[in-house]
Amino acid sequence: QTLTTSITDWIGKPPKKSRESEKEKSTVNVLPEGVTEILHPKVHGPFIGEVEEDTTQSGLITNLFAAPIFRHEPESSDFLMILGKMPGGVERPGVKDSLGVVLRPMPANVFTVGQTEPRTKVFAPNATGEKNFYDPFQCYHIAKALTRAAEQKDEGGLGFDEINNGLFAYTKQQSTALRSRIKKVAKFDKNTQIWTPKYIGEEDYP
Repeated sequence: QTLTTSITDWIGKPPKKSRESEKEKSTVNVLPEGVTEILHPKVHGPFIGEVEEDTTQSGLITNLFAAPIFRHEPESSDFLMILGKMPGGVERPGVKDSLGVVLRPMPANVFTVGQTEPRTKVFAPNATGEKNFYDPFQCYHIAKALTRAAEQKDEGGLGFDEINNGLFAYTKQQSTALRSRIKKVAKFDKNTQIWTPKYIGEEDYP
């Protein structure tokens, strides 16, 4: 037997208006998180699915996407298991990549996210728009990581493998392409094999 729970089960349904209160200003139940917005009857709403009239639906609205969310109360025995590729691992022929496992307790409130509706243009793979976006995007994160490393480490920089595994462990790209992007924001020391961030204005660095 499957039990379904709607959003109104935990925030409460708005009371029906009586004839005496129809002339009064209507009130809106404010959700525990975020801001409550009233949708007019002819407005479809920010989600892929239509929000039915006289119902309340929570959502996650960002500059990138909009998606409905649903709150769940975890059981005391629930836990969160995070699997991830171990960066910096040595690849051996015939041996699959090892996975790192992290166990954490579940938060008091868990929200599941429904189907997302993009709010910004998503470029097709290998399209010109993707390349024009991805190149400065990678350079920005490389420069940010090198600047942070220069403030925390005595060497003042990072090696190529540290940049590749630390920032782009889950992306497939040629090392030559990554090196060309690193050169735009960093200097390479042949003796230490370390990349250090360029100063603003150095070698046309913006």
